[in-house]
Amino acid sequence: MRSKRSSGAKFQSPRIEGCNLDEERCLACLFGSVALAALAGCGKDEAQAPPPAKETVTVTDSKGNELTLPCPPERVVVLGGYTAEMIKALGAEKAVIGIDESTKEKTGWPAYVNKLPAVGSSSTPDVEAIVALKPDLVVASFLKPELQVKLEEAGIPVLWAYGYKTELIPQEIRTLGRVFAREGRAEEYAQYIEQHWQAVKERVEHLTPEQKPRVYWESSFGAYKTHSKGSGADPLIRWAGGINIAGEEPVAYPKVSAEWLVEKNPDVIIKYAKRDVAGWHVTDSREMEKLRAEIMARPGLKETNAAKNGRVYLISDLITCAPRGAVGIYYIAKWLHPDVFRDIDPEAIHKEMLEKFYGEELRGTWVLQPE
Repeated sequence: MRSKRSSGAKFQSPRIEGCNLDEERCLACLFGSVALAALAGCGKDEAQAPPPAKETVTVTDSKGNELTLPCPPERVVVLGGYTAEMIKALGAEKAVIGIDESTKEKTGWPAYVNKLPAVGSSSTPDVEAIVALKPDLVVASFLKPELQVKLEEAGIPVLWAYGYKTELIPQEIRTLGRVFAREGRAEEYAQYIEQHWQAVKERVEHLTPEQKPRVYWESSFGAYKTHSKGSGADPLIRWAGGINIAGEEPVAYPKVSAEWLVEKNPDVIIKYAKRDVAGWHVTDSREMEKLRAEIMARPGLKETNAAKNGRVYLISDLITCAPRGAVGIYYIAKWLHPDVFRDIDPEAIHKEMLEKFYGEELRGTWVLQPE
């Protein structure tokens, strides 16, 4: 009886049609293909999963409204030049998709606003135009309440930041820093402004009331319109070592008379210069010189100590009741107390601030001051 012996035949790998490789390598390809198909199936499941929820931040705006907003927002309409400037300094301007017409057409700065669609005025914008841009945030400074309601009814949150109420500016910068996830930059920017304000205050804190000149600060919106408590100009006068002659008036922006000015007799007159006579695009001071001559000859002003002694100055609002008020306060302080601030060059501070926070060189005409 013969025992059963192995035939010695080799195991034959199954033949894979169309494969020109040897059997072992073809099997590897086959198993690899199965594994890749399984992985592809997993990827498909992940792609169908809902996207992660956007991060949000809860802030309180300058009107005291508490808002929960996307952080950072991706599509923002800005209704005000001062806040457009703040957003530029924070490095968040790429999120801005629309701007008010005055900032684009009259100020024309920062440069990014010139490429944006205008949506009407900052107080009465075209709501339909804003809605069509599909913003996830509107930043307002002058907006009419009834238009804010319409925007909110369309599902668009409105954040208030004035940019011209001096004492609120640092907090507004910090709030925008939180909204745009630029808190470090915002803190640096706010502290820069606060430190310059403080440096001015410290130089004049020893002055007695008798040493402080009486100041009349006239608005750019018309003759005899001035600034009281609640305006952006009032704290700048006080911090620079002056007395605001309209500081006790019952409204923030009162209109006074020639007789009132004769009675108050200011030692210094400061006049706001509009964007067409001062600012980025003005290359000379001729229009401001005409305006100064008109002020010095106007009834009620020509009789004052300020006019008689030639202490009449013009300045752009863009460097006073504004984020760049850190510059303007030095001009004001130097006009009120030339001896105390003899060593200060406000223009040099303006150049520094523009380079540090805006990446810009100084150009244009910003003040008119007698030699």
